[in-house]
Amino acid sequence: MYMHPREQSSKYTLIWAVLKTFCKFAYLVMFNHMESRQYRFNNSTLTIIIGDIIQSKAEVIVSSDDTGISMGGGVSGQIKRAGGNAIQVDAQKKCPGELGDVIVSTAGSLEHQKFIFHSLTINDENRYEIYRGLMTHPEDVQEYIIRHSVDKCFRLMHVLGLKSIAFPCIGSGSAHIPFLKAVTLMADAISANLCST
Repeated sequence: MYMHPREQSSKYTLIWAVLKTFCKFAYLVMFNHMESRQYRFNNSTLTIIIGDIIQSKAEVIVSSDDTGISMGGGVSGQIKRAGGNAIQVDAQKKCPGELGDVIVSTAGSLEHQKFIFHSLTINDENRYEIYRGLMTHPEDVQEYIIRHSVDKCFRLMHVLGLKSIAFPCIGSGSAHIPFLKAVTLMADAISANLCST
């Protein structure tokens, strides 16, 4: 389920939405009947939600994708289906990008979003091997991708004057970054950014 941010006074409201079809943890949380949980960091609120990220009312949805912005499946595929091809066309105009970077695009026809932030988690040279699970990025590269992507998203929010963002579990799909590792790294990066608000 998605819960709309309630506190208008906070500097940032962060919604961390995870697609239940892609996350083992979601089934555990849903089994315990927990739909969301909120945490306060200085002037910001972090809401962890298990649900469909497309239903988010955040100004920005973050998407994991390859450096060529193929938007072929997972979260990025769902965003493309819901918001249209304009998202991919706009993002690809800004390619190529580097691993861990974030490319900003239009939100297409998505109702509530202003932008899509494309977190680049797979490089083109190893894309097919990674998609097939034949190889993964080394651990230090996985950590860099997640931490740098989260930090860049917060910097972009500040520059663009945005107050809310919805993150999936970055890299835990096609990039094959282990789910618990991705969650732990994201929690560290998100809390570090929110503690500075």
